[in-house]
Amino acid sequence: MSSLASLPGLSAITPPPSLPRTGTPVVREVVTYTETEGTATVTYTYVVHKEPRVRNAYWGVLALIGVATVINVLFIAWATYRRYRSRHGRHHEAAAASPRPSGRLSLRRLPHAFLSASRIFGFRLRIPFVDMTLVEFALSIMYLAGCLAFAFAPTDNIKPAVHLQPNYWGGKAGLIAAGQMPLAVFLALKNNPVTWLTGLGHEKLVLMHRIVSRCILVLTWVHFVGEYYNYSDYDALDELMDEGWKIAGMVGAVAQTATTLLGIKQFRRRYYEIFYSSHILFIIIFIVTIHIHCIPMLCAYYVWPCYIIWGFDRILRASRYLLYNFILRPKNQKALIEHTGADGLRVSLKRRIPGGWNAGQHVFLAFPALGIESHPFTISNVYEKVEGSDEAEMVFVIRAMDGQTKMLMDKASDTGSCELTAFFDGPYGHPEDIRPFTTCVFIAGGTGVAYTLARMHQLFKDVHAHDALAKRVVFVWAVRTEVEYEWVASDLAKIIALAPRAVSLAVEVYLTGGQRNAALQTLPELDKSDVDVEKTAAVSTDNSKERIASRSSSIGGCDARNCDANEGSGASTPTKPPAAYFASGPTTPTAACADDDAFAIPRPGIMLKPGRPDVRIILEEEVTASSGAVAVDGESVCELGDAFEFRKLNPLPVSGPDGLVDSVRSALSQPFAGPVATMKGTPTVLLSVEQFRM
Repeated sequence: MSSLASLPGLSAITPPPSLPRTGTPVVREVVTYTETEGTATVTYTYVVHKEPRVRNAYWGVLALIGVATVINVLFIAWATYRRYRSRHGRHHEAAAASPRPSGRLSLRRLPHAFLSASRIFGFRLRIPFVDMTLVEFALSIMYLAGCLAFAFAPTDNIKPAVHLQPNYWGGKAGLIAAGQMPLAVFLALKNNPVTWLTGLGHEKLVLMHRIVSRCILVLTWVHFVGEYYNYSDYDALDELMDEGWKIAGMVGAVAQTATTLLGIKQFRRRYYEIFYSSHILFIIIFIVTIHIHCIPMLCAYYVWPCYIIWGFDRILRASRYLLYNFILRPKNQKALIEHTGADGLRVSLKRRIPGGWNAGQHVFLAFPALGIESHPFTISNVYEKVEGSDEAEMVFVIRAMDGQTKMLMDKASDTGSCELTAFFDGPYGHPEDIRPFTTCVFIAGGTGVAYTLARMHQLFKDVHAHDALAKRVVFVWAVRTEVEYEWVASDLAKIIALAPRAVSLAVEVYLTGGQRNAALQTLPELDKSDVDVEKTAAVSTDNSKERIASRSSSIGGCDARNCDANEGSGASTPTKPPAAYFASGPTTPTAACADDDAFAIPRPGIMLKPGRPDVRIILEEEVTASSGAVAVDGESVCELGDAFEFRKLNPLPVSGPDGLVDSVRSALSQPFAGPVATMKGTPTVLLSVEQFRM
């Protein structure tokens, strides 16, 4: 009787032993039978409850996906319309008619104000101690609370209220946990159809994967507690673990608990290889053992879809892996690993990739000589085929940490470079479309520059192709030392040289530690004379430094008649750095007056500044001065993001350390980007952060 009572709803499938067994479920609500035990006759009464509809737990997730899909479709339509108007010469008229801050509230901009308020309170402000946005925290609490309420709520109105007894809510919790396992696996896929619908890459969907997984963990232990009290009520604790399927359930619970604890952010970031390997091992153990546990409970149909979903993703990934690394066999399967100073590495390899990649996407690199692990790295360059070849070069900028990246640095350190066979899986990621935006701000820290560098390069190419609306681009990079600045200095100079002449460009590199070395003393810089006539006032930062914005007056166009006149006009012409600077890379390109597809005067130099960037001042200047939509864009390799910022009107790319991203979030929560300013005409701003939340 105790085993039957422990299964909610299953008494309708497995009748008591004294009842005749049939092939159809018992449909009577109350089953009463008598049984003679020795000289006594005992009457047993079972309340037959309906089995809980576990699929109801999916409706909330499907509704959330539906909302994100609608928003994604609306954004695509808006972006397409903006670019269409631009290509047909209507953009300038629309820009001229764009509302400017007037000091007066406009009710017509109330929807924009609502959008700004929702972004600030939902996605930018963080909950203390838990390091989550309000939306992340609310989704986690609501989902868990809903599942627990479903486990303890009655599924019918039959009395007595057995749903409050441990055997009943414990059993229901187990069924609900098992029913969500396919959903947790689905949300962890690298090749996820939800990405195609919502525009959210796998690195953002992993947030929902974690929410569902932690909910399963809680329900699993609620199930165990309920069963424990059920067996103790019948004084049968020795039967709690007396069969193999029961032991399998406990092993699965322990495996999931272990992988959840190892997945804590601090541990995951410090010991990624341990987390990654253990996560795969423990999840396999969890799924297999829970499947074994569910077979006697007649609910294994909740678990076997996990194998199909996981298998589909693995087949797809394996097929692409074989295609790119073996079928489309490259001329050289080895990657060049260069030690670029300090703990920096530059990895480059050439591959045939039909369709290429989008700027800002990442791949998983594996070096068989160093182990079986693969690590996600952002491609720091845009897709361009090598001249005279059908292959394209992928370049990665990596900071050596522990584990495999440290082994790479050790191999390259002796001679400065080495070659290792490399395989890749990808590309992955779904960077925001920043082509419809008038102002694009790129903010990066450390190796996060790999993302923003590629994004800015692609944006310039799109502007040249009349497929982007950018008129103002700001590039901010915070790096510790000038040695680290050298990692991409030549690449940055080349990209600056490609900037369209119609685009106002400001590039600022902040050195947060260390001193300038002698080899870089002659790097081109802007001084205080390079003042933008559109921004006549210098703004003081917190560290009493001045930030002088170089706007269109300092980088504007010229023609063959007045190029020489620019000398002394406030535009600082870059000079060539010493040979020591470009010992391992190309020289900084310079350019003279050219046709419409090139800028007309040499670009201003890179502004090298000591200390940390005052992102609040930078963003306030750019947002309040913009005549159209603003994009703020960036990437993080270690837990950065506005992961579920449902989206879009103005993205701001951010990449780098947590402190920098937190500063950007805080800055964009200030009144200058708030709902009141928006109602006065200030553009709305979306913070877009690509992240690896593994």
